[in-house]
Amino acid sequence: MNAPDDGARLAVVRFCAGGHEFALEARCVRAMRLNAEPRSCRIEDVLGLPAQPGAARRWLLLDLGGDADFCLDVAEPVALAQLPAEDVRLLPPLVVARTTLPALAAMVLDDAGHGVLLLDARRLFSPPPR
Repeated sequence: MNAPDDGARLAVVRFCAGGHEFALEARCVRAMRLNAEPRSCRIEDVLGLPAQPGAARRWLLLDLGGDADFCLDVAEPVALAQLPAEDVRLLPPLVVARTTLPALAAMVLDDAGHGVLLLDARRLFSPPPR
């Protein structure tokens, strides 16, 4: 039996890449842009996944804790969502050590039961973009 829902939700920005559902914490995304920025890269390139041919793109302006803005190019659909915080599962240390996806931090099932991979925006780039 599940514990009672305390209503805690995690605000995220959801998108797809390489056939998988991903999310970044909304507090790390300042804005969504319709046009490319000079300092941007595709999420598929960062994660080492195949790009979705023909997909419309959006650019997420990330807050990486520095002075300069940086945009992450993601395929549509892009949506602001609320995920159940109690269902967020941190990855076991062995999975973290062996994953090929940089910045993979946790997994969660959304309200419909779909798996979402949570990324840590501050760890997407090593070293951070300048």
